[in-house]
Amino acid sequence: MTDLSEVSGVDSTSPTDARGADDASRASRPSARAFPWAAAPGADDAEVRVARRRWYGGAAFGLLWQALLLVAVWTDGRTVDEHVSATLALAVLYVGYLFAPEAMWRHGLRRRVVVLAVLAAYAGLLLVPVGPAAVWSWLLVVALSGFVAVRLWVALAVLGVVVAAELVVAAVVGWDAASSTGILFAPIVAVSIGASMVFFGRQREAEDQLGVAQDELTRLAVVEERARFSRDLHDVLGHSLTVVTMKSELAARLVDVDPARAKTEMQDVERLSREALQGLRQAVSGYRQADLDAELVSARSALDAAGVVAELPVTGDAAAGDVRSLFAWVLREGVTNVVRHAAASRARVTLTRTTLTIEDDGTGAVDAPVPAGPFDVGGNGLRGLHERADAVGATVTTGTSDLGGFLLRVERRPR
Repeated sequence: MTDLSEVSGVDSTSPTDARGADDASRASRPSARAFPWAAAPGADDAEVRVARRRWYGGAAFGLLWQALLLVAVWTDGRTVDEHVSATLALAVLYVGYLFAPEAMWRHGLRRRVVVLAVLAAYAGLLLVPVGPAAVWSWLLVVALSGFVAVRLWVALAVLGVVVAAELVVAAVVGWDAASSTGILFAPIVAVSIGASMVFFGRQREAEDQLGVAQDELTRLAVVEERARFSRDLHDVLGHSLTVVTMKSELAARLVDVDPARAKTEMQDVERLSREALQGLRQAVSGYRQADLDAELVSARSALDAAGVVAELPVTGDAAAGDVRSLFAWVLREGVTNVVRHAAASRARVTLTRTTLTIEDDGTGAVDAPVPAGPFDVGGNGLRGLHERADAVGATVTTGTSDLGGFLLRVERRPR
């Protein structure tokens, strides 16, 4: 099989290798979060920067609402010292709330649960300096847990604890008094905030999954285009360069004994070179289509130049329209390998509506090593034919021909 990496300098990395490298790279990334607001454990610097932008924008907005709590603290009739101590205690909570995620980035569930527990415990202690109104500061703990929780159940657990604690406070204060001070409404607000965090967290998860899907589609499109170009480049240049080589050798032998024939062969070399250049341009543009009739003429010329007695159909009219292009590619590849590898003296091409068979009397076998066999069984040529055949619902098979050499057959599967 022609190795185009040797003749064209093209990187011969297969799409499968590229896919494996991409998968390995993807496997080395942090695993997806179940509640994807903030940076995942093991996140890189770029992911942490994105998480910071999300957090500090929303956290600052959340702190603005705490101004109402500060107003309530300073208007509850206590002494100035009590007001100052309550304000300082709240300020500590606000600073912890604002910067707690910095202690959680790149860390797993255990670290995040510990930080949340410490902050929640401190928020509970605010009942002493602030009084029952401190329950409104607990909303910050709910918001924080929803943002940084690695698992959804953590956020829901924190929400449940906060709501239960707020109801206990309302019961201790007295339901009538709790209603008059608005404390009884704190659990409703907490549930609202928790539900919002769950909703927006799931929305963010869907966006992340959509981004991953789009990246995967882009990657697959690149892999498919790579495979298409690799097939076309191999099929166009592999065949053409093989025939050019055979005709050049024939012309060199004839130049002294039959100059006119040698001139004809060199004219064919020029024509084939131009066709190869045109085919390469078409492959680059993505519009390369093989013509079965043209390939039959080319196959006859190549086999004659190689001294192989050929039995070929005159035209490709017998083939169905939807497989003519596939049959043309298979014919080109099969004849190239007969000429290049088979050491054959006779070749036969049989064509029906749904089947194309290429046989020779050469020395190759299916399980023969590549240098000795007529076909690179594991190489780019046969792999490319399998890909082309699969695309149109056909099957490529190889074996030993009735002529004693190699057999290559492509057949459209029944519908």
